[in-house]
Amino acid sequence: MLRLFGSATALILFGVACGDGDRASLATPTLAYNGSMPFPAVIGEAIVLTPVVSGTLGRYRVSPALPAGLSIDERSGVISGTPRTASGPETFVVSALGAGVRVTYPLVLSVTEPPHGLSYISPVTATVGVALAPLSPSISGAADHFAVSPILPRGILLDSSSGILSGTPTEASGLAPYTVTANSLAGSTRFILLLTVRPAPSGAMPRDGPARRGPRRGQVLPLPSQNLPASGTESSGSIHAGGVLTHD
Repeated sequence: MLRLFGSATALILFGVACGDGDRASLATPTLAYNGSMPFPAVIGEAIVLTPVVSGTLGRYRVSPALPAGLSIDERSGVISGTPRTASGPETFVVSALGAGVRVTYPLVLSVTEPPHGLSYISPVTATVGVALAPLSPSISGAADHFAVSPILPRGILLDSSSGILSGTPTEASGLAPYTVTANSLAGSTRFILLLTVRPAPSGAMPRDGPARRGPRRGQVLPLPSQNLPASGTESSGSIHAGGVLTHD
């Protein structure tokens, strides 16, 4: 992909003859580059930045040196090339000579590495009611946003900023693929995560503790001596020797 910005323009302004002759005068030239600030270059994508000028300019210079892969044409002021390394927003002062004066323009340029190589530990097996250990993505380049499709099993969430998967699943689901996408202005990358959610173990104890049940039919329970009826009988059962109540 080739990115083109600006257009070469050279306007020569002629003065009106006056006074003692038809002497022409040139207006002070100006220099600029079109595009957003900072200009968003991307590793591996060729760019062409053409200056917009008024007057006649030449002998272009830039300071400090442009990012690796980019260069400036000293005659036209065109900045071109294919960036090879990432760099944050930085100001590069472009200068040119015209009409006996040197004009400058502060060009702010950043080079972004598009996200690539996204991956997670996969496949993943989770269990209902058990917190999933956070899964962090492995990725190269810069990503601004993460998304997943289809929707993850209930209780499991994807952090859209960091790409971390976490949570406690609330229902079982079979093995299924989930496509996680990392995006930025420079590009995007995807990874297919395989995820299974197993049912809770059959012997798992409910959060509220074991359910309380009454005595089973025929079950023998010890009867506290202090609660024995004075008559030695109980409407719901029979008192046997040893203070034991048997439910019929």
